[in-house]
Amino acid sequence: MDILYQDPDIVVAVKPRGVLSEAGGEETMPALLAPHAGRVWPIHRLDRAVGGVMVYAKNATAAARLSAAVREGALCKTYHAVVTGVPKTPEGELRDWLYHDQRQNKTFVADSARKAAKEAILRYRVLQTKRVNGVDFSRLLIELQTGRSHQIRVQFASRKMPLVGDGKYGSRVKAPFLALAATVLRFPHPKSGREMTFSAPTPTDFPWNQFAESHYEIERKFLIAYPAAEMLAAMPGCRVRRIEQTYLTAAAGETRRVRLLREGTQTRYIYTVKRRVNMLRAVEEEAELSASEYLTLLQEADPTRRPVRKTRYCIPCGPHTAEIDLYDFWQDRATLEVELAAEDERFTLPACIQVIREVTEDERYKNVNLARELPAD
Repeated sequence: MDILYQDPDIVVAVKPRGVLSEAGGEETMPALLAPHAGRVWPIHRLDRAVGGVMVYAKNATAAARLSAAVREGALCKTYHAVVTGVPKTPEGELRDWLYHDQRQNKTFVADSARKAAKEAILRYRVLQTKRVNGVDFSRLLIELQTGRSHQIRVQFASRKMPLVGDGKYGSRVKAPFLALAATVLRFPHPKSGREMTFSAPTPTDFPWNQFAESHYEIERKFLIAYPAAEMLAAMPGCRVRRIEQTYLTAAAGETRRVRLLREGTQTRYIYTVKRRVNMLRAVEEEAELSASEYLTLLQEADPTRRPVRKTRYCIPCGPHTAEIDLYDFWQDRATLEVELAAEDERFTLPACIQVIREVTEDERYKNVNLARELPAD
């Protein structure tokens, strides 16, 4: 089990595809969580074919409070999906009246007057489009405003854009699983009331592998005394990159940016989306862009943040790489980041670096915030 968080009241984990979210046998989330968290209470559900982030209560009081959050709309779910076709607008809202037939376990778009029909609302944004073997695919970010059975599947299928792999709702494109993933979950903690947000990567098989790579990023970050650039460049194996990154407008809980990256005579353009899991870990999705795609995305720049320009020195340190960033707005300090394979992994920093302090948990030193305001200390 990929457990993202656990305390005496809740456990947050990533449900694998093909596993039931509620009790009913061995291959269920409550059964799989039992060795790690004991008895758990399901609060919400995901279709068996859909994987992603879920929260479970560990006692009856937490279950009651989280269930109340669901009823009040305070438990917010964000999905990624891949559909066949391209929506008419790059972002929008879908509204329908849906009727779920229990005998067929299938949902239909219905007239509002039909008995038991319920209104369904979602918002979507097109993240990427690809044409593969003559077929158009769109990768979407979806925020549910209501939670109806098979809502995402039927709302897009009714507009002739079925989810890839969803034969039940008309997809003619085969895939290992239905192309839908619950990627972000936001809710108030049942005891403290503090808002909590958790993320998970999208799958890596078809059709997801036609788009940006998605993975966990685990980093530690340090504030260091400004080093001599010549010394860094002379260190064995050092690679020097000049970076200009621009932050884009983004949905709650995520960060979007584009980078212009120069290394030697090579220029690359990178699009990145980050969704934080905790202070050490984030879900990162990256894709390489063409120059024209980069210029198009620049039009979505966040007006409250300036571009961040820096020179990055990548220095091998045993199995790790120390990434030292020298910014154009500091002459007395810099930052160092090291990416790890696990949150408790040990590592060694270059001996020539003078560490001022660790800033992994200091939100002010995250690049997205440096783009808005420099720390006053």
